[in-house]
Amino acid sequence: MGNRRVPALAFAAAFLVSFNVFSAFHDDVPASRLARADELTRTTASRLVPSRADRDADPRLGVATRAAGSSDAERPRRRDADAKPDDPGRAGGGAGGGATAASNAAATTRRRADPDDVDDDDARRPAARKDDDASAAAAAASVVASRQNPTPDDTKPSKDPPQDPRDLFDPQEHTEYGGDVVKWGQTFLVDSARACHDACVAHAGDQPAGCNVWVFCPNPSGCGSEYGPHRACWLKHQPRPDNPVGPSDATNPWTSGTLAARADTRGERGAHKRFHVVVTTNANVYQAWQVRVMYYWFLKQKAAQDPETGQMGGFTRVLHDRPDALVDEIPTCVVDRLDNEYGFVVLSRPNAFRQFFEKCPEIEEDYVLMAEPDHLYLRPLDNLMSDARTPAAFPFFYINPKNYPKLVRRFAGETLTDAEIEAMDPIGSSPVFLHKDDLRKIAPIWHDVTLKIKQDPEADKEWGWVLEMYGYTIAAKIAGLRHDLRPKLAAQPPWDKSIGDFYILHFTYGNDYDLDGKFTPGKIGKWRFDKRAWMSSIPPKNLEPPPEGCDNELVKRLVEMVNEASAALPNWEDPLGNKRRNGEAGGGRGMLSDGAR
Repeated sequence: MGNRRVPALAFAAAFLVSFNVFSAFHDDVPASRLARADELTRTTASRLVPSRADRDADPRLGVATRAAGSSDAERPRRRDADAKPDDPGRAGGGAGGGATAASNAAATTRRRADPDDVDDDDARRPAARKDDDASAAAAAASVVASRQNPTPDDTKPSKDPPQDPRDLFDPQEHTEYGGDVVKWGQTFLVDSARACHDACVAHAGDQPAGCNVWVFCPNPSGCGSEYGPHRACWLKHQPRPDNPVGPSDATNPWTSGTLAARADTRGERGAHKRFHVVVTTNANVYQAWQVRVMYYWFLKQKAAQDPETGQMGGFTRVLHDRPDALVDEIPTCVVDRLDNEYGFVVLSRPNAFRQFFEKCPEIEEDYVLMAEPDHLYLRPLDNLMSDARTPAAFPFFYINPKNYPKLVRRFAGETLTDAEIEAMDPIGSSPVFLHKDDLRKIAPIWHDVTLKIKQDPEADKEWGWVLEMYGYTIAAKIAGLRHDLRPKLAAQPPWDKSIGDFYILHFTYGNDYDLDGKFTPGKIGKWRFDKRAWMSSIPPKNLEPPPEGCDNELVKRLVEMVNEASAALPNWEDPLGNKRRNGEAGGGRGMLSDGAR
């Protein structure tokens, strides 16, 4: 792998696919993706050097070579208003998810998570022998227990001391947790998920970061390529083991667990947690057709919820542009666009949220769901906040504050420790649930920080198309808001495949298949759905479904949802009235006299 290079387009897709360590279990995903980094994989092995014996056993160990990346011409220079990072490697392709245990294992520097700037490093931590793990187990478990149950000299007594991690065996099937690699799993084979858990306990005291999550392959036929043999046990470290992050899908063959008691991520039920959806757009046709489909499914899912306990409330489109024809169809509040967007229209997004409290009617709900127009609702939404004031957000694999400590300190505070930066939220500004008073607090900070990031040449270069997202997570740190992570909040096909428990279908990536229904990542398919194909036009009605052999139910559902909306909505081919306008669209803020009910 260390000396293997892949074509630029295939690498761009492979990089974005790499959300988790192991997702090469998809036969149609190229093996080259296994050398990419996920949102959490920054291996502790980067501080170690493989032994000579290990290098002799596998000559690839210790080899670190730069993988082929996308050319500058293939990377977008700007994002469409409020669109989250589409495939940064090419228009219309890309991936969502995962990473590999191998990624950056011997890297001495950390570069930005951009497909043409990722090291393909295969230097690895030597695999320990089983007897070494067994001999260390008791002592390491004692270390963990003492950390979780300190003596009275260390802390005040607790009525309910934390459990011993050896007792927290709670395996999650069809799940792969990400994280910093503590022990390389390709050659570390154990007999069961319980044995993998026990090995994690044994390595909990490792330095510089001990094991607190584990991933095991129970499938006799393996869980993918060479990185996923049967009985493979990967030991990893996450900043929040009580709120672990990683893909979970019915087609995923891995089983994962954590040494911490997992937090309840279901949120509170009841009408007292009703929320208001706020989406920002500009007045172009690309955003118009997306937000129309979004609002159609918002109304349909709201109508399907329990009338007494359902939590979906109002909806407001905050239009940072001139009034358009959709103000008569979708509850809309018109705000000002930034005078200078520095060629990056997404700068107007935090500015729009700041003005939401200044220029838009007061909403009656206490909670807000910050949204974007490429979000389609798969079911009636629940507010996933676990308490009254802790926000809940979807984690993104490409938001890694700990990779940029100098830049984070520049904008968030020079006194931040490495541990504080590591614990920062790996999120963007959507989808996010939060109390409206907290949004009122964070919006101006987010606006100011994002503008400063754009004006800073180094930060602008490093964060590029995701700088507004970094602006939000830095603003959250400044405002003292820490978000709970909710991976099930959004599915991102084609990398997610099953509808499962997902709430939102986020159709930001291109979906490419051949005529037999085989997924073709990194290659434009004979059949494809990609929103960027209609940046200046409207998708036709009755889009062709994926080929019969396609096994991705989310891709199938995406086409069904767009087709249903296009069939039901009036003036589908001319949403902004460009062909039928006899005068300027009116209304604007006047359309929201009742708070966007």
